[in-house]
Amino acid sequence: MTTFIQGLTTGILMGCIYAFFAIGFTLVLGVMKVVNFAHGTFVVMGMYIAIFIFMNYLWDPFLSLLIVIPSMFVFGLIVYYIIVKPIREQPLSAHVIATIGLLIIIENVITLIFGSQYRTVTVPYTTSAITVGSVRIGIARMFAAATSLCVVGLFYLLLHRTDFGRAVRACADDIEGAWGLGINVHRTFLIAFGIGSVLAGFSGAVVMPFAVASPSGGLDIVIKTFVIVIIGGMGSVGGALVGGLIIGIVEGIVSALWSPAIAIAAVFMILIIMLTIKPEGFFKKGLE
Repeated sequence: MTTFIQGLTTGILMGCIYAFFAIGFTLVLGVMKVVNFAHGTFVVMGMYIAIFIFMNYLWDPFLSLLIVIPSMFVFGLIVYYIIVKPIREQPLSAHVIATIGLLIIIENVITLIFGSQYRTVTVPYTTSAITVGSVRIGIARMFAAATSLCVVGLFYLLLHRTDFGRAVRACADDIEGAWGLGINVHRTFLIAFGIGSVLAGFSGAVVMPFAVASPSGGLDIVIKTFVIVIIGGMGSVGGALVGGLIIGIVEGIVSALWSPAIAIAAVFMILIIMLTIKPEGFFKKGLE
């Protein structure tokens, strides 16, 4: 029973983090209908910016967000103008080819700068933990999960309590109607993609106190993100949270009771079952 509870606890914490990984992808998919397969590599970029700052200035990864956030926003604007805007109205195959190409470019640039070896960041609380009964909860993982929940909540408020959020949802529902309401759709898309990039980099930075970074890690992240979005519902923030928690809990419990390899198989079994019985996901399609 102790092993089960430990796996469940770890799974809940990781589920919150997975939801954070997914919301930037959800935003871009929901508002622009663009499938960004480079999203996972954007997360890895956040990791490596945090690593670079730690190596040179010994800043905690959370403090490195002062650099990560503006850097990823500017990077997102550049990517939108050069790659996303020209392909936005093209078939899905164009999205796949262009964004996988971007993934490969970023991965190789990171490898050129940092090398192909795995990298970590060790801060004073990396190995710290609190014990509740027989369950051990890592402080670094707990901080990352709490931050993830806060950001997901703030992102939901941004969508539902601000003029920009209402413009984003209007564009997601009906682009022509949004133009008719006087909304600058191109500017909305531009800013939305910048925010999506920030969310990806932000999520990468906050996991560095306990995570291991690799230049090739982006593909694994985007595959898991895609599974979460399918389970939760395309474009749904609430769905991303639910999907992330489901994947995190399944991974945590199965890894604790059996092995991580079986956990990966279990995740994809859930995906297959979900596509069979509820292909639209738990929440309806559309940014909400």
